[in-house]
Amino acid sequence: MKKPELLRALQQELRRHDFSTFLTETPSVANNGPGVVVPGCPACRKRLFTMANFMDHLADDVLPGLVEKLSTEAQRFGGE
Repeated sequence: MKKPELLRALQQELRRHDFSTFLTETPSVANNGPGVVVPGCPACRKRLFTMANFMDHLADDVLPGLVEKLSTEAQRFGGE
């Protein structure tokens, strides 16, 4: 995989993740359900409470998985 393609794939995956909130279950408690709003990464549904936790999540969870996926695809298709 060439550097521009690698960069584009990394950027695309990183942009899917954000430090926001998500609902644990639907419907929410406000609608008489069991769900509560928690801080974290909605893409992974991982609870995170600080920006430092979010940065660790990107470095420790997101990037290693993406690198593994891209290297597996490159090997399968005879890439670099």
